[in-house]
Amino acid sequence: MRTILLVGRNDIWKRALVELFPEASTFVAADPAEALSTLRKIDVDVLIHDDVGTPDVREFVREARAVAPTTVILVRGSSSDTDLGADFVLESDRLDVEAQRALDQAFAKNRLLREIATLRTGRAGSDAGNSPHGNEGTPSFVSERAAKQFTRALAAGFDLPRTLDAFLDAVTEFLRPARLALLTADGPGKAYRVRVHRGLVPQIADSVRLSADHGLCHWLLMEGRPARIGDLTDAHVAREITLLQGTMAVPLLARGELVAVLVVGSPVVRSAYAEHDIETLFDLATHVASAIHGITLHHRLQRANEFNEGILEHMASGVLTIGADERVSTMNRRAAEILELDAQAIVGQDLRALPSPLGDMLFETLTTGRARPRTEIRLALRGLSLEVSTYHVRGDDATGAVLVFEDLTAQKELATQKRNTEQLDLLTHVVARIADEIKNPLVSVNTFMELIGERFDDPDFRQHFHTVVGGDVRRLVQVFEKLTGLVNQGEMNFTTVDVHGVVDDAVAAVQPIDVHVTREPAALLVKVDPAQLRKALSYLVGYLGHHSPERAAVSVSVGKRADGGDGPDDIRIVVGSRSAAVPALELDRLFDPVRMVQESLIDIGPAVSQRIVEALGGRLELRQGKHDLAFVLALPAAV
Repeated sequence: MRTILLVGRNDIWKRALVELFPEASTFVAADPAEALSTLRKIDVDVLIHDDVGTPDVREFVREARAVAPTTVILVRGSSSDTDLGADFVLESDRLDVEAQRALDQAFAKNRLLREIATLRTGRAGSDAGNSPHGNEGTPSFVSERAAKQFTRALAAGFDLPRTLDAFLDAVTEFLRPARLALLTADGPGKAYRVRVHRGLVPQIADSVRLSADHGLCHWLLMEGRPARIGDLTDAHVAREITLLQGTMAVPLLARGELVAVLVVGSPVVRSAYAEHDIETLFDLATHVASAIHGITLHHRLQRANEFNEGILEHMASGVLTIGADERVSTMNRRAAEILELDAQAIVGQDLRALPSPLGDMLFETLTTGRARPRTEIRLALRGLSLEVSTYHVRGDDATGAVLVFEDLTAQKELATQKRNTEQLDLLTHVVARIADEIKNPLVSVNTFMELIGERFDDPDFRQHFHTVVGGDVRRLVQVFEKLTGLVNQGEMNFTTVDVHGVVDDAVAAVQPIDVHVTREPAALLVKVDPAQLRKALSYLVGYLGHHSPERAAVSVSVGKRADGGDGPDDIRIVVGSRSAAVPALELDRLFDPVRMVQESLIDIGPAVSQRIVEALGGRLELRQGKHDLAFVLALPAAV
């Protein structure tokens, strides 16, 4: 592992170092005095002096060399500051490419210095006093108090801090070490940090991070046994133990995972720990590791459950669940609000406590395993309208059913109000349109009726009366026929007739519109209601004539052809005009009577014709060409 000591109060440098070297332990000292104190306690690889305003940098470097000979020192300054005694001088005020290169060189130099120091002194002499075999002949036994402490650690329930503290107290009572530190992982695959400790320097406890991928933690996971300074051949692993001021590291393993690392310092009254004491500690640590793993798993499941409950709590839909015992296991806040029930009183009760038919739907899904898609139901409870879906849930050891529902009551009421408003608005427009359509004919009729007593003997008056009043009355009759056709076509009297005769009658009824008829010479038999078909054709001819700016010219073509997607047995009647001019917007809504009735009662003719033709078993379509507009009416030929 790597250790860095930053001297100064530059938070930018600290954040940059943590980002650049995430696995390194970064310590911070506010001033040179605190830095020297830290160097006496901690084995530092690289020291960075960032306190530019300090006058005695040269003196600080000299003292730091004396305290930590293998520490590589970097000082911020200019390129001319070569007499400061530092290994490297950083000119930049931020961690740029040059500064990173200097740091890499500093770590490389520190590694070389340590290797040279190891070759000169030798590990055997330095570890002789820490030999684990020194007190082999004086066995120690677990005291009754220590045993109680271990029992207390295992009986701490799901309180992880209490378990860890009780475990360290038990180890302290058992081994009497000078220092203890217990490290746990920040997360899966992340670095290990000191969680609890006894007698450790605060800077170490707050800043040391051990990588999970290499070094001490990786060694303990692979070896699965305690690591003692005197037995280690890997200097990197030994240095991490020494950095934590320990002489031995014990793994806490559970299910093949390294749950925690216990670093034990030197014993207070002995030169080393006895073999059977280490073996006992390892066995006890394994049990504690299982407890820690269980507590961690419990907390993880608890957080996941709280997360799921938070989702259910804030869902816009109501959620109900039952288990295999047919009792309600979940009712979220929204479900309680919609049904106006107490969730605490319902949960745990039999599903019959739910309003019908919600309980029946859950029971059906639970027993049959079939999910119910979105279904709209109405509860007897306050007349609620709900959209309900059910799902079957099956696990290894459990089964259940879930019901999700949304309250449609407000939407239904709003839709009803909107529909009533639209109907009232439509009625207002229709009444106004009817009044406008019948006003002029009634005025003429009323005028003639007032004059008929005085001028009845005048032949010209009677002729004019017959022409004008007769036309106005026919117009009124046609208006009411169209309105009636929008609602109901009445009883259909089907009979087999020649379509040519029906077309001739319809053309005669729409005079004075100029209608040109072309037809096939053979008879074309259709089974229809002649009166209704005549109305439909006259409405179409009248619509085209009304929308012709000049003298209306309408053509009617009658034939039996398989054209334009029609079947080979269809009788086709094409009513078209080259003089009719209809806005494109009106063509888009031509067959929508609700929209057309608000414009003109004459313009609802095509919509009424379509309803009549469909009732006769045919179809009516609009065809718009470049220079003409035509209605294509298709009827099945009579057999």
